[in-house]
Amino acid sequence: MMKRLWPLLLILAACAKPPVTDELTIEPEREDDTIVVTLATSFTLKPANDHAHARVEAARAAALSATDPWSIRFGRLSVPEEEQVTYQKSRGTLERVTRVARVSSDELQHLFSDTNITVDVLRGDGWRELTFYPGSGGRATREQQREFDAELTTWSQSVARYFTAVHHLYSYLRLNPQRDKDVFTALLGDKEVLLAEDEQPFVDDVLAAMGEIADRMDVQDDRADTFAEQADLIFNPFPARVTIRVPGDVLASEGFKKSGKSADLVIEPIDLFAAIGELEGKWISPDPLVALLRDERPAAEDFAKLPRKSEAVVSGGEVARAIRDQLQRPRTYSVRWRG
Repeated sequence: MMKRLWPLLLILAACAKPPVTDELTIEPEREDDTIVVTLATSFTLKPANDHAHARVEAARAAALSATDPWSIRFGRLSVPEEEQVTYQKSRGTLERVTRVARVSSDELQHLFSDTNITVDVLRGDGWRELTFYPGSGGRATREQQREFDAELTTWSQSVARYFTAVHHLYSYLRLNPQRDKDVFTALLGDKEVLLAEDEQPFVDDVLAAMGEIADRMDVQDDRADTFAEQADLIFNPFPARVTIRVPGDVLASEGFKKSGKSADLVIEPIDLFAAIGELEGKWISPDPLVALLRDERPAAEDFAKLPRKSEAVVSGGEVARAIRDQLQRPRTYSVRWRG
């Protein structure tokens, strides 16, 4: 089982990035009431499957003919003070399109006029403020919502089976703590270990449940691509990853996430794996699958020393509700800075 599971987990760990990505950077300028907006669209050079390949080729063709959504959005700007479009190719294949425009602050709303987002730019005594008000509802059609609901139901049942399997394993280890190291070596390690006859089924059940989740989210399957994209369309009102870079000290912010050590504020696309990770501690802790998907996988011996808890999961419906709660977005994104 482990030999089959490892390739899937390696694929899953690298599958968060979709085949076509849009990143919008908004930079208010210090002195003038102007904003520099940069939109970078990137196309993967090695699509994971036929569905992704078709999507990339269609997006490339639209970008080259200026019929893609962002060409249309930038076309709504009245007369940008400055505008530049750059096409970057790799061995003749379009890899990235970058659009940069310098506009007055009241033009920013035009970039979002086809979305359900209201943009408000204010200036006060010694401060400026940028606020986004997403309306109710996402960007998905009713058919996409229906398909997502059906897939989430099935997928949540798989996650519930996984949580239940881990609960049974942890319950066994509470009664047999001397077996922690060997059991977690079998579960997380890449080497064989001899397990007792009565504990092998517990480990096998967890591995089988992991494999079921991995199969469902395998990027070689276009169903997984569609499921992840639909989640973003339903729960994320923004059509791109958004970065806000203000020219002064931030006085207050709401809704945004910090971008590492920089002062940038970001609105990230929906990440289904992050949503699973956020469930760690609700029913089980630590979570073996989340640990395996981290950039730095913990050693089995260290994992065995972590405090553990587990509770029985009622149903897949309970998991689905918890995932939906994790996917919900703030109703307001606002930043006020000195300037």
